[in-house]
Amino acid sequence: MHSVLPLLIVFIVALLSKNNLLGAAAAIVFFLYLMRLDRFFPLIQTRGLEAGLLFLTISLMIPFVTGQITLKNLVSALLSPVGILSVVGGLLGAYLNSQGLELVAVEPSILPGILIGVMLSVSFFGGVSVGPIMAAGITALLIRLLIR
Repeated sequence: MHSVLPLLIVFIVALLSKNNLLGAAAAIVFFLYLMRLDRFFPLIQTRGLEAGLLFLTISLMIPFVTGQITLKNLVSALLSPVGILSVVGGLLGAYLNSQGLELVAVEPSILPGILIGVMLSVSFFGGVSVGPIMAAGITALLIRLLIR
């Protein structure tokens, strides 16, 4: 039971900080553990990120089919200064995410710090809990700039 104590602490802190996504994730993992479904942990760990990104990407595609973004909007947005900067932002974001995934793979001990940072941001600064991998990417960049 001691192995799930950090998970329970994350769950309680998530509830106190009103971080619903993190609380739900901790509750689901704890439920799977209680139901002795831990044999699915490796699958969830390796494919969970892909599934989450799939659903995130699907949600971002909806404005195309609802008419909120038309081909004309798309072309004019990409040719505007904000559109060009959004492409640069996408490039930087994707690069930092890849760096974050690599860092988490080789140094999983950074996860508690990232989760604490996300919880603090959600609680006190109006942050949104959708970027732990981006946070890992920023951590990787900070490590390169400040430590190595």
